[in-house]
Amino acid sequence: MHTIRCIIFDLDGTLVDTAPDLIAVADEMLAELGAAPLDERAGRLAAGQGARALLTTGLKAAGRPLPEEDEWPALVEDFIARYQARMSDLSRPFPGVPELLEELYERGLALSVCTNKREILAADLLEDLGLLGFFHGIVGGDTLPEKKPHPAPVEQAAALAGVLPAAALLLGDSHADMAAAKSAGSLPVLAAWGYVAEPLSEYGAAHIIHHPRALHEVLRIDAGT
Repeated sequence: MHTIRCIIFDLDGTLVDTAPDLIAVADEMLAELGAAPLDERAGRLAAGQGARALLTTGLKAAGRPLPEEDEWPALVEDFIARYQARMSDLSRPFPGVPELLEELYERGLALSVCTNKREILAADLLEDLGLLGFFHGIVGGDTLPEKKPHPAPVEQAAALAGVLPAAALLLGDSHADMAAAKSAGSLPVLAAWGYVAEPLSEYGAAHIIHHPRALHEVLRIDAGT
């Protein structure tokens, strides 16, 4: 049984609903590539997987050819530049997230972010939304050579909070989040309000919660109270 001293959060689809801004950028670029806007459900499912996944989803749905492999780096950089200019226009914390962060912080739990988003983008977004001050550190997709589902980012996020991975709980909304947590020896908890697809049981989470405040119950279960 874990003794949880640190909560590690994924960002997109867990702390913040970033899909509206990500989809807006994707739709703009898809129009330039001769494709229709993303279906909202498909766009939200792809939002947590990055620029390439969003553009690929839209191009496939429109029956358009995918870019050649050597074309992708420039497309992704173009996407990132456009996104960076507007990333907090429509993105907001999920309902209950600010309150949860404040309560966990007041309880003395260490808080970190572990995301596959670039570190500077994650930090800037959290600052724009008034959440940055809750966290001991941020591990982004470019912080280390490895990204989730590799365990190294989770291990680094725990280290930034001053704990071992076995003393950390990771709350996220993707298969990569759950796999990274399990490989690192942390407790994997699925945020079912995020960019998830049924069946939720296939994510391999130790717990599935449907509202941020439900994390308190997971912590009580873990403590045996």
